Amino acid sequence: MQFENFFKKITRDQFLSDYWDKAYYFEKGSFDPVDALFSWEQMNDLINRSKLWNASFMEMAVDGNVLPSEQYCQPGRDRRGANVLVPDPERVRFLMSKGASLVLDFIEGIHPSIQDATRFIERLTGTHASCNAYCSWKSVQAYHSHFDTMCVFAIQIEGEKTWNIYRGRVNEAIDVPRVRPGDFSREQHNQQKGEVMQQIVMRPGDVLYLPRGLYHDAMTTDTASLHLSFGATYVDGHSSLNMLTPYLHQDEFFRKRIPHFDDGDDLANYITELGKKVAEHMARPEFHNHVRGYLMAQVADKVVRHNLPDRTPDIYFMVTRRPVKLARRGQAATLSGEGFSLDIAKEDYAVVEKIVGSEEIWLSDLRAAFPDRVPQFEALLGALAKHGVIWRLRG
Repeated sequence: MQFENFFKKITRDQFLSDYWDKAYYFEKGSFDPVDALFSWEQMNDLINRSKLWNASFMEMAVDGNVLPSEQYCQPGRDRRGANVLVPDPERVRFLMSKGASLVLDFIEGIHPSIQDATRFIERLTGTHASCNAYCSWKSVQAYHSHFDTMCVFAIQIEGEKTWNIYRGRVNEAIDVPRVRPGDFSREQHNQQKGEVMQQIVMRPGDVLYLPRGLYHDAMTTDTASLHLSFGATYVDGHSSLNMLTPYLHQDEFFRKRIPHFDDGDDLANYITELGKKVAEHMARPEFHNHVRGYLMAQVADKVVRHNLPDRTPDIYFMVTRRPVKLARRGQAATLSGEGFSLDIAKEDYAVVEKIVGSEEIWLSDLRAAFPDRVPQFEALLGALAKHGVIWRLRG
C-alpha cells in the first residue's frame, strides 16, 4: 500500500507539511479500485462470522445516540467459550430496518487489505491506527456533531454520504478527562462547533482526511452507505514522561524524601531541582532512543509475513518518509539526504532505486528481485540503515 493509493493530487510531503494534524483534505475518487479494499460482499462475509463479534467489537447508533449493547445483543459465548454479550441477528436486523447504523470495530486485525491500509497509515504518521466499518441508511443520522481524539481517514466504499465539516476545533484533543468528546454536553458541542466550513458528498473511492479535534457530522443520502474509518492515535508528550519514570527511580535524587509541607523554601527548591533533573534525563540520547524504539514498536505491531510451509525468517524495513535523492554520477551514483551523501555502486543502483521508491520493503522481495546482488545486501542495507534511509522493524 502506497501513498498514491490514498491521494493522487498531492504528494506525501505536501500532506505531512500542510494537512497532517492541521487541516482537513478531501479528494474525489482517489482510491481506485475501491472494491479491492472492501465491499458489501466482504462486509456480509465478516458479519456472518458470528464468533468474531461481541459487544466489545460491534456498535449500533441512531438519531445521534449509541444504543446500549443489551438492545441488540444477548448472552452467549465467544470463541474461547467465555460468557459474553453476542449480537442477536434478529434484533440487529430489526434495528437496522428502523434506521440504526451498524459499526464493526477493529477490523484491521481480521481483513488483509484493510490491515495493509492501516499499516500504511501507521508508517506515514508514526501512530497506532485501527479501522471501523460503518453501515448507514438513507436520511438517518447515527451520530451528533462531534470531534474525534484521533486523526481520521474516511474512505467511501458504497453509496453516498454527506459530511458537514465545521470551523470549530478542540486544540490538541486527546482521550483524557476534560478533553474527551464525552466530557462535553450537547449544548457545549453545539457552541464549540461553529458554522459549517464545507459540505462534502462522498461517493465510492472518495477519501476524506480529518485532523483530530475538528467538528464534523455525516448523513447518508443514498439508499445505503458503507464506509471505512481509519483512526490514527498519536503518542503525546505526557506519554514520554511515563516512559521516563523507570529511569528516574535509578537516580538516587528521585528516591529522596520530599521536604515537609511547612518548610516552604526547602519544598520549593526541591521541586525546582526536581524539574531540572527530569530535564537532564530527558536530554540524554539513550532516552531518545528508548522513545524512538517505543514508537517504532507501535508501527511494527501489524507487520506480519508467514509464507508457510517455508519457515525461513524474513526481515522487514520501513523506508524513511524524509526526502532523499538518488542521482547517477558517471558509472556510479549518489544517494543524498539530510546530513549525508552515500556512494552507490552502479550494480546496486536498481536495488536502491526500488528501496527508496517504496514505503516498505521485505528482504525476501529484494532477494527475489535481485538474486545476483544478495551477497552485497548486508553491507548495502547496513549503510542505508546507518543513514536513516531504512528502519529495521521485524526480523
